[in-house]
Amino acid sequence: MKRRTVRRLGGFVIVLVAALTVLVVMRRGPRRRGGDATAAGGVAVGDRNAIVEDARRYPVKSWSFALDRFVMTIEDAGLTSALDVPLKKSNADLVVNGGFFDPDGKAVGLALSDGVVLSRFSKGLTGGVITADGETATLAATEGFELPPAAKFGVQCRPRLVVDRVANVKSDDKKRAERTALCVRDGGKVVEVVLVRGSDDGESPGPSLFALATHLVERGCEGALNLDGGPSTGAAWKEGDDVKLLAPRGPVRHVIAFRPR
Repeated sequence: MKRRTVRRLGGFVIVLVAALTVLVVMRRGPRRRGGDATAAGGVAVGDRNAIVEDARRYPVKSWSFALDRFVMTIEDAGLTSALDVPLKKSNADLVVNGGFFDPDGKAVGLALSDGVVLSRFSKGLTGGVITADGETATLAATEGFELPPAAKFGVQCRPRLVVDRVANVKSDDKKRAERTALCVRDGGKVVEVVLVRGSDDGESPGPSLFALATHLVERGCEGALNLDGGPSTGAAWKEGDDVKLLAPRGPVRHVIAFRPR
């Protein structure tokens, strides 16, 4: 009788443990932030403060600038990672890494600041151009681009991440990197800077362009342009009387500055 009772108790314990295990798994569910839906490619959407892709979370830093209160310029960082230097020199509230440059440190693609061309438009650099006339910013394709006569600011890079409120990157190319983007919204009256570096777990350097484009659509971007990413990704900004620096891992040629009017 004692052996039979022990066997029965053992079987009961096994069933109980199995039931509890199933319950815990069901309660945990997939790894995503509260209420987020999942898009194709393992991208979770719905969180303005992070990109979640393939169960990894990438914190997002963002800044928003109304163009009736801020001027956009391009400053020469002098091939340095100390972005706090051009921040102070330009008296800006934020500077962020700009467009591409070649191995010799020469800027590639259009760079226009205060109406002065710092680097010429490149027909061979497919992607897009964001220009601003002092009041409104516009994203245009490289193909057929003509510099608007009233443009005071312009930066050329690639790819266009969002076009007409729709993600312009249609699939995950499996490449992961740090990312910087300019987002145009509110009819071009507002420009947002969105910066994403490594995942919380330290296992991935950054999200895919597909995940970034999906995130920018969720943010309400009407158009968005990818800037030079990877080791160039960095920013410096003011917080009250303090200066914060998120230094890029490599030197930067140009930075985009946002200065109060």
